[in-house]
Amino acid sequence: MNISRRKFLVGSAAAVAVIGGASIVTPMLRREGRFVPGHPRWGFVEGEKGALPQHADVVIIGGGINGIMTAIRMVERGLSVVVVEKGNIAGEQSSRAYGQVITYKMPDATFQLHHLGKKLWREMNQKVGVDTSYRTQGRVEVPLDEADISAVQQWIKDKQEKAGFGVPLKTRFIEGSELKNKLLHATTDWKLGAFEEDSGSLDSEITSFVMADYAKRIGVKFYTNCAARGIETAAGKVSDVVTEKGAIRTSMVVVAGGAWTRKFMGNLDIDIPTLPAYQSQQIISAAPGAPSGNVALPGNIYFRQQSNGTYATSPRIITAPVVKESFTYGYKYLGLLSAPDFPVHIALNEQLIHSLTEPTHWKLNEISPFETQRDMTALPDIQDLDDSLIKLAEEFPAFKAAKVIDRWSGAMAIAPDEVPIISTIKQLPGLVLNTATGWVMTESPVSSLLTTSLLLNEKPIIDVEPFSLNRF
Repeated sequence: MNISRRKFLVGSAAAVAVIGGASIVTPMLRREGRFVPGHPRWGFVEGEKGALPQHADVVIIGGGINGIMTAIRMVERGLSVVVVEKGNIAGEQSSRAYGQVITYKMPDATFQLHHLGKKLWREMNQKVGVDTSYRTQGRVEVPLDEADISAVQQWIKDKQEKAGFGVPLKTRFIEGSELKNKLLHATTDWKLGAFEEDSGSLDSEITSFVMADYAKRIGVKFYTNCAARGIETAAGKVSDVVTEKGAIRTSMVVVAGGAWTRKFMGNLDIDIPTLPAYQSQQIISAAPGAPSGNVALPGNIYFRQQSNGTYATSPRIITAPVVKESFTYGYKYLGLLSAPDFPVHIALNEQLIHSLTEPTHWKLNEISPFETQRDMTALPDIQDLDDSLIKLAEEFPAFKAAKVIDRWSGAMAIAPDEVPIISTIKQLPGLVLNTATGWVMTESPVSSLLTTSLLLNEKPIIDVEPFSLNRF
């Protein structure tokens, strides 16, 4: 899901809004942005039956795509791997991601993650012997203005020099008939577009479960409805992962808990600076005569054709719920406010009360918050989704006949610099974090490689310093 160039309104800015009067607070109160019990989108992977193993070489906490891909890497290295998941495999964000596999305008810190990620996804169907839903489809984004055009020109020049792994950068400007063919029957006479020829597409509700099935086939053990409560140490190193169903001895742990990582690590007195952000999305039916591929246009028009011919589309509006952390370090996010054409909605609701009242510490023989919140999902903003369909049909009349198939909201936990956290923890030798990303589908083949290298004390294929927790 595209989180780069987003705007957040958090921290002190949120605090000002909260006290700014009824004209501000009332629309905030109407915004969605709440976690509610949910279920995996469309897919299901059954967990292991019976008791937990007493020992594993590696225990991975979190059964989303980051955890799945990391488990695959570890088994490929000949290690025994257990994944413990508080709910169902891919029950939350990993079956709700937008699924773009792109590098467009990615900064240096994440460009190589995405550039190599595109290459690895292109090879994935052959590797696993099953259709993961991946398609190389190309993506057109029309720049916002002359300043944006200049910025993209400079970005292309810079990244042409930095593209590695034997794969050249394949992003260029297109115009005339080539652009018109990509934006078939558009109402607006667009003059210039940036075309990322080798961008890809994943249907997360398919991909995450296909990859989990593959992981099971090669030996990964998944234990679902099995929340990790915490970690024990011996001689200053990781020694056990304690779950609600018992403990597993291990010397290597990966925390890939997505939006829950901050809470889990907080019980270990390790601060993970992230804040929640939600994005409403929907699937609409195939539309004869509509453009194929992946398109992003000024005016908040976005769509991506899925492998079965339907379309994923989103208004690209971030909902930022106010939580207690918004008031303690939300000011660190204020630098993200200047990006154009990405509105933000503040949600002031019971999630703030929940964040103030939910336990932040618990003993390992006590019920943890993860056991009362199994598969959680954020509620979508229906009005925003309806409005986005009106805009889409105005620009491409072929979409007027499209029907809504499914609607949801993806939930992320994002660091202040929008860069993922892939990092060892000085206080806990043997533990590595793989978390805090809004691009989990694109990055997971590479973040899992980096996580494996860190855990095995090997030199990573990409410099991991930009992703270290120490940067904060």
